Amino acid sequence: MLPEKESIRGVARATGHDKDTICRWLEIAGTHPKEVTDYFLINLNLKRVEVDEIWSYIKSKKM
Repeated sequence: MLPEKESIRGVARATGHDKDTICRWLEIAGTHPKEVTDYFLINLNLKRVEVDEIWSYIKSKKM
């Protein structure tokens, strides 16, 4: 519901959970992708051109 632009309070009302619980779940959900990214992006030793190519690829895939 949050990715669909619902408010935290709206999600809390719809699910019957406290807004603090929703915030805690949101924090947990946001921490995992950061940990995965940090794990895979350590010591890549990329040149500037390679990084630019990666970002170009990522931007081309956005909808």
